[in-house]
Amino acid sequence: MKKEPSKAQIERGKGTLKSLTIVINVLYALMIFQAFLILPRPDDPELQFSTLTQIYEEHVSTLIVIAIGLVMVIIYWIQFNRQLGNLVRSTPAHASLTILQMFCLMIYLYFVRIDMEMDGLKFALQMQSVFLAVAGFLGAYNWMYATKNELTSDQIDEKEEKTFLLSSLPEPTAALISLPFASISPTVWTISFLVIIPLTYFFKYLEKQKIKAASN
Repeated sequence: MKKEPSKAQIERGKGTLKSLTIVINVLYALMIFQAFLILPRPDDPELQFSTLTQIYEEHVSTLIVIAIGLVMVIIYWIQFNRQLGNLVRSTPAHASLTILQMFCLMIYLYFVRIDMEMDGLKFALQMQSVFLAVAGFLGAYNWMYATKNELTSDQIDEKEEKTFLLSSLPEPTAALISLPFASISPTVWTISFLVIIPLTYFFKYLEKQKIKAASN
């Protein structure tokens, strides 16, 4: 039999949720800022104004990798705020999973920096795929944990909970699919992320099928 949380636990959970929201949003903002710091800086002694265009032309694939990273981090940030927007409290397990997801995203950015410095290192690309996928699936699992343990508000129904879960799966699935393409080339690896487009439609199709089955 499932044990109901005490009033004291509920109160602590509300406080944990507020603290978690502040900390994670600050970390996301710092990660986005850090992504821009990876770019060549004007104060770099090797960077001359006359060669600025040439430097960027020679690192187009790397800059695209950074752009993908920014887009994925922002998507995860939006998903995180959507999650917390429908939560009324947190638990130590929920907070730990959230912090672990952030840890994976920070490691992902670490490998983006390595990729920038090593110019398309295969291992760096593979690790980017791995940690993007792990971060995304952790977020999806954490949402499942929140709904199962009644951390969500009464304003969101079961159908919306399942819809949100499915909408959070295209990005980590695309990252996982991109993993073997890192062995081919940085360009092919980058292009492989376009699979996110059909994946988005696929999970939307699954969502419609679940709604249709529930109404029958």
